[in-house]
Amino acid sequence: MGLATCYPCSKYLLLALNIIFWLSGAALIVLGVLFALRSEVQPVIHLFNLNSFPLSSFEIAAFCVIIFGIIIFFIGLFGLCGALRDSRTCLIFYIVLITTILLAELALFTYLAIEHEQWHTLIKQRLTSQMKNYNHLQASQYERAVDYVQNKYHCCGIESAHDYSNSRVPASCCSLTDATASCTIEQVGASGTPGCYRALTEGTIYWGKFFVIFELSLCLLALLGIFLAICVCQNAMIYEGYIPAPYHV
Repeated sequence: MGLATCYPCSKYLLLALNIIFWLSGAALIVLGVLFALRSEVQPVIHLFNLNSFPLSSFEIAAFCVIIFGIIIFFIGLFGLCGALRDSRTCLIFYIVLITTILLAELALFTYLAIEHEQWHTLIKQRLTSQMKNYNHLQASQYERAVDYVQNKYHCCGIESAHDYSNSRVPASCCSLTDATASCTIEQVGASGTPGCYRALTEGTIYWGKFFVIFELSLCLLALLGIFLAICVCQNAMIYEGYIPAPYHV
């Protein structure tokens, strides 16, 4: 009697939960695409292109969000199919997928927590070393990205203006509209212009907090989904064992 009473509630809660998963997956796909294509993000993407790989770390992050959204989207579809049709196949596949995602997220968060400082130091060193290759004579995507960031955040260099290889720094450090105008480290030092790394990391941390909160919320909902799916699946097994019925796939 207890299971029979629990089943309708579990089924409809599972349906509602997987509609949330489905919508969340679709939202992540859209956000990932918008993030990668947003005009304000493009200069930062070029700035963080730290190696010869055609994609920068920001673009890789955007694609990871899109892929994760696609996975969540299909998990929601499997959950909806399993709950609507009482399909053991879909429900078991749903439970396995969610458990795998939870374990993968746990491993990822653990890795990031352990290696956070190392990645932080590595990215800072690579960004600083790139500054020394700034071309004052012929601007490429990288130089335009640096100028955009320095103009937007009123900063110079990564840690300071001394990151540049000579006493001349880009005109964007002195807020000069003429790129050929002279701007020196002494001028930047006298104005007290800070480095750009803090401004860049503050923006990353700000949006990162929302992503972490979103991820933790999905993890809690996923745990609830596993419990509800087990309840619905158990009812389907009892039903198929005691009442003649076609096997739903």
